[in-house]
Amino acid sequence: MKKRTKKIEIMTTDEEYELLLERKTKPRLAEWMRETCLDQKPTKRVSTVDPLLLYELNKIGVNLNQITKKIRHSENNIEWLVEIIHIEQQLASLLENDY
Repeated sequence: MKKRTKKIEIMTTDEEYELLLERKTKPRLAEWMRETCLDQKPTKRVSTVDPLLLYELNKIGVNLNQITKKIRHSENNIEWLVEIIHIEQQLASLLENDY
């Protein structure tokens, strides 16, 4: 992407400014204005996600839910510390596999 070096300033009333903020569909007003006024389309690429990665992330989420339940219903903190160590090991395994 080329670097933007030109700056455009416009004057609006408070009402016009509020209308622009209400109509924008992007987090930043300038981005929305460029897209709207210049017919620019977003250039984000959608990449595919490895199903194995999704599976592993789901397992981690399940473990986090289990930890939450154990913390709520347990007075013994060792149980949930063991679960945290298990999750840490799974994350390390994912990193070793270059995910």
